[in-house]
Amino acid sequence: MESTKIAYELTLNQIREDSDYIDVLNVIIKDTIRKNGSITIRNLIDIVHNNCPELKTFCDDNQLNFKVTSVKDKGLVGKIVEYFLFGNLPNNKSCSDTPYGDIKCTHFKQITSNDKAFNAKERLTLTNFGDPSKEENIAYISDKNSLKETKFYDKIKSGIILVLHHENIAYETIDSVYDKKIIGIVLYNLDEVFEQNADISNVFQEDFNKIKNCIMEKNVSQKGQIYLHIHKHGCKDGTTRAFGFTNKFLTKLVSIKMNIPLKLKGSSEYIEF
Repeated sequence: MESTKIAYELTLNQIREDSDYIDVLNVIIKDTIRKNGSITIRNLIDIVHNNCPELKTFCDDNQLNFKVTSVKDKGLVGKIVEYFLFGNLPNNKSCSDTPYGDIKCTHFKQITSNDKAFNAKERLTLTNFGDPSKEENIAYISDKNSLKETKFYDKIKSGIILVLHHENIAYETIDSVYDKKIIGIVLYNLDEVFEQNADISNVFQEDFNKIKNCIMEKNVSQKGQIYLHIHKHGCKDGTTRAFGFTNKFLTKLVSIKMNIPLKLKGSSEYIEF
C-alpha cells in the first residue's frame, strides 16, 4: 500500500485535544482511498503512527493495559480506534472520550447492485438512560420540554463517528478486525445541525415528546420514533434503556457531514461513496 505522509508531525496532545485532527484523518482516508482504492483500520493506524511517533510510543508502552479479549465484544472496534488513533485506554469514566465528544463506530451496508450505494446498517447507541420504570429515572425527563434540557444532552450533542464498510465476513480473530475498511470519519455537533436544518430539529423534538410520553405512561417502546429513539440496552432480559440515533438519522447525518447528497430508492435513503 502506498503510504500517505502529511505535511507535519502530529503531537499526542493535538490528537487528544484539537478537533482539527479529524480533518487530518479525513485527508489521510481520502488520499489513501484515491491512491489504493480502499483503506483499513490497520492502514490508518500505521499512517497516523508514522506521523505521530509520540502516539506510537504511547500505544507500544501501554499494550499490557489495552485489554481486548474477544472478537465478539460489540465495542471492540471502538476500543481499537480510541486506543490506537486517539491515545485513550479503555475506561469507565463518565466524561467524553475527547473534549469534542465520544468516539463511536458504525457500519454502512451496500443496498443495491450499485456497489457505491450505502446506508447505515445499525442504530448508534449514545448514552444510557437506565431503567425507565424507576421513579428517579422518570424524574430526569418528566419536567423537561426538550432533549437539550435533559442531563443526557451533553453525551448526545456531539461526537466522532468512524464510518466502516459492512462486509459479510466472519471476523474470527481480533487481528482480522483491523482489516475492516473505512469509508470516512465525521465530527458532528447537533446544535449546528439543528441550526442549519429546521426539519431535523423538529423531528428530534417530536421524537423527544414521544419518548417522554411513553416513559411517563410507563409503556416504553421505540414506536414512531424517527431520528432519536430509546432502545433496549445491555443484557437480553434487562430493563435498561439507552438513547440512540436511528439508522435513518445516521444515514442523513453522514450525508450532511460528508457533503454527499441523499438519494432515494423505494422507501430507503442512501448515499453513494
